[in-house]
Amino acid sequence: MEYVDPSFEIDSDGRVLCRAHSNYDFFLELECQENSARCLDRELTCKTCEHYYNDDCYFSKEIIDQVETNRLKKKKKFICKLCGNKIDRMLTILYSLYFKDKYNVKIPLICCACHAALKEDKFEESSKYRSNIFLYNALYAVYSLISVIFFIFVYQIGFFYLLIFLVPIAYLFIINMKKRKNIKAGLQFYKENFLEYYDEKSNNSHEI
Repeated sequence: MEYVDPSFEIDSDGRVLCRAHSNYDFFLELECQENSARCLDRELTCKTCEHYYNDDCYFSKEIIDQVETNRLKKKKKFICKLCGNKIDRMLTILYSLYFKDKYNVKIPLICCACHAALKEDKFEESSKYRSNIFLYNALYAVYSLISVIFFIFVYQIGFFYLLIFLVPIAYLFIINMKKRKNIKAGLQFYKENFLEYYDEKSNNSHEI
C-alpha cells in the first residue's frame, strides 16, 4: 500500500495546515470567512481526513489515536516550547513528529499564538508584554492579600476569613509567576535558537 506523506504549512494565524488533508480546500475557504475560527479549529484534525479513515496516511490510525489521547488526557505531554501553554491542535504535534521521524530534524512544539508572532517578527515584543502582564497580575495578587490582611486586623474579623481569601489569591500568584517563568524560558530559547535565523532573514529581505 502506498502511503500519503503529509505536507505542512503555517497560516497567518499560526495554525498548522496539511496540504494532503482531504479537506484542505475547505480549510482555505473557511480561512476567508469571518467568524469561522471555531469551525476551522474543530475540523482541523486528522480525524476529519479521508486518509485517516483509509489508514493510508504516513501516520497510522493507531498513532493518530494515541497522539489524540495523549493530547486530551496528558496536559503536560505537549506544551509550547516558547510560552509553556498546552498544544491544542493535533496537526501542530504531527508536524513536529513528522520531521523528527522522517528527517531526524527536531522542530520544537510551538502554539499558534507564538507561530503567528514569529511570522510577524514580533515574538520578542509579544513575549515581553505577556511577561509583564503576568508580573502585574502576580503583584496585584500580593496587593490583594495585603489588603485583606489589613482589613481583617483592623475590623477584628476571624482568622478563618483570611484562609478563605488566601487560597485563591495564592493560587493566582503562583499561576501567574509560573506562566511568567515559562515566557522567560521561551524567550531565552528563542534568543538561542531563532534570533540568528530571523536576523539573517530580515537582512536578506533588506538587501533585496
